[in-house]
Amino acid sequence: MRLLLLILLCLPAWAVAKELPINTRLGGDFELASTVPEQNRLSAFKGKVVLLNFGFTMCPDVCPMVLTRMSKALGELGKDRAKVQPLFITFDPERDTVQRLTEYLRYFGEDFVGMTGTPEQIAQVTKQYGVVYLPQKSDSAAGTMFAHSDYIYLLDQQGRVRALFSTRDSIDDMVDAIESLL
Repeated sequence: MRLLLLILLCLPAWAVAKELPINTRLGGDFELASTVPEQNRLSAFKGKVVLLNFGFTMCPDVCPMVLTRMSKALGELGKDRAKVQPLFITFDPERDTVQRLTEYLRYFGEDFVGMTGTPEQIAQVTKQYGVVYLPQKSDSAAGTMFAHSDYIYLLDQQGRVRALFSTRDSIDDMVDAIESLL
């Protein structure tokens, strides 16, 4: 009994914790225009853990905050950072071209990949991931804005959804979950 306790105390916390479940209701492969043309499918990232978020570049608050959280979590990974791919999919394809996504995502990290597509393609991918977004017409210079969910999806090396992070989840909890997949 003492030996078992000693072994458990020497293991990292994530090794003792229950394995992250596989969400079979959300996810799946998709193909969209990408800021990195050879990486235009989710399956192009096979072998890497993926942090996935949906939003739009004209978002005044939620999207920059969520992408900053992703960047901070990635910064905590040290040498393992290269094993994780940050991915951002827009649901505003009329304004968010590949070029616009490239410029925008640079603020959060050089390795962030952005994706866009036709409204129909975006609708299909958001449906696969259970993303909620509602266009809100505006007379302001900003034009159409979106009310939307803000989850960060953690995908394993096979592209399966393993966790969803909200703004209530700490950066440390995100890092622990990512490390449990590495």
